[in-house]
Amino acid sequence: MAIKKLGTIVNTFGLKGQVKVSVTTSQPEERFKVGSKVLIKSLSGEEEEFIVKSLMIKNSKIVILGFEGYDDINDIEWMKEREIFKNVRAPKGAYFFDDLVGMKVFTDQGEEVGEVTSITKMPAGDYLVIEKKIYIPFLLEKFVESVDKKEKKIVLTALGTETTK
Repeated sequence: MAIKKLGTIVNTFGLKGQVKVSVTTSQPEERFKVGSKVLIKSLSGEEEEFIVKSLMIKNSKIVILGFEGYDDINDIEWMKEREIFKNVRAPKGAYFFDDLVGMKVFTDQGEEVGEVTSITKMPAGDYLVIEKKIYIPFLLEKFVESVDKKEKKIVLTALGTETTK
């Protein structure tokens, strides 16, 4: 389990204690499921736990949340611009993008390509940004042969290797 950022509260929503969240996670319907627990840093810097009471998905980047025990806008004004976190576990064979940053990337022949500096979302999918500014689609089996979190290493397939030249 790891504490991962799910988004940032950008504003209040309505008068009944709901907040508008800019989402930075996939599967917001799962991450913010009614009854689930999330963490928000209080004004004093302490992480406080909140239980999701209501969820309305506006689009893939914005959700509206209500929390148990918070029914008035005045109770949640302090949450503006606060980040929301959650203890989450990646399913077997899945990866959190921030776990990939810093991993060394190799061809299937063992040649080092570089290091993952970030992940960029593009219309065609998610791309690994390697220190040489090479964009490689993060498609397992097609471009990415394997990911070893322990060794912090990504191995590209032959097709993925061709995109580095």
